[in-house]
Amino acid sequence: MNQVINWMGGWPKEGLITGADWDERLARAATKAAETAAISGISNRFEAQGAQKLRDQLSQSLLKGKTGGNSRLLTVTSGADGALAWILERMAKPGDVVLVERLTSRSALQSFRRSGMQPVAIAGDRNGMDPEALTTALYRYRPKLVYVGWTCTDPEGGTWSAERKQAVRSRCQEAGVLLVTDDRQEMLVYDGEEPDLHRRVEPGVVSIGQLPPGLISGLRIGWIVGATKLLRLDSHGDVAHGKEPQVSVIEQRALSDLIDEQPLAPLIDMFKVQCDVRMRKITELLAHKRLPDLAWVTPKGGLHLWVILPPGLDGETLLKGAWLKGLIFQPGGPFYAKDPQNNTVRLTYAFADEKQLKLGVTRLAESIEEFTGRWSVN
Repeated sequence: MNQVINWMGGWPKEGLITGADWDERLARAATKAAETAAISGISNRFEAQGAQKLRDQLSQSLLKGKTGGNSRLLTVTSGADGALAWILERMAKPGDVVLVERLTSRSALQSFRRSGMQPVAIAGDRNGMDPEALTTALYRYRPKLVYVGWTCTDPEGGTWSAERKQAVRSRCQEAGVLLVTDDRQEMLVYDGEEPDLHRRVEPGVVSIGQLPPGLISGLRIGWIVGATKLLRLDSHGDVAHGKEPQVSVIEQRALSDLIDEQPLAPLIDMFKVQCDVRMRKITELLAHKRLPDLAWVTPKGGLHLWVILPPGLDGETLLKGAWLKGLIFQPGGPFYAKDPQNNTVRLTYAFADEKQLKLGVTRLAESIEEFTGRWSVN
């Protein structure tokens, strides 16, 4: 088989901070921890100080708009998926309802179902959930929470209108239902900045996010920002309703040391430009193929391209054919909470260089031709 081009998503092997660089930083942090423990015999204090320092740094820089600079509103987690899993572990029980968009994060739907929750899809469009449909569902289902991803939405890479965002916030607050916003891609808006980055998270809302995959090789650091009872800290700085999420103390110290040396914002800006360039390249290559009945949603940011296949071509079936040619991606069906549109796929282009983009699009086009027999333009 040809070398496989992986457009499934996930976490790349390398980042802007390379694996070798990051390994050195982890080694230095581990040495510092061992030395401190040997001298004082109180490694727990070292761990607590390291975790608090990172919270302070993030709340005063990348997340200052959301936290207002208050690190007590911030909980560090192992990625955004880890943040959601930690919330569900403390809130959800089998049979609870969670309201979601019809097209939403595949990993979130998996987390809900693992927790025994019942996802209920709410009508809407690319501007966001329909407020009236949400209101009806809030009082009909009495959900445990409402989950939305309204900036660089997964999988389409779109952004809700400001009016829809505010309407959903208001309806959830009125109903007394927790609103969880999945903001893991909001730092990757290509044109300008996402306004919610500079908006304080309101009571009754929690925001989950993470450092973008591909920024620091192998590092999965995420967070929860919010002022709900779920995340309220006690006088000792611990989460009042359970322990902090399990996140490597060494990784937290190494990231804190990196931030001391190099602010993360310029790295994120560099990565955002890289993603934008690669998005433009993959859409240019797809357009050049002129595949009949193939369409896509041009993303406003993020890592992925949502592709609508010719009618009758199933994404799962296409994946099987493409895999034989050395290309893998995410079929679109599992991103739907209800009534899946199976002639869809998600392509994660952000970690592919120009050579891989060209070769991957060629393999994709050839695979489509084999199923449709209609591809004729080289």
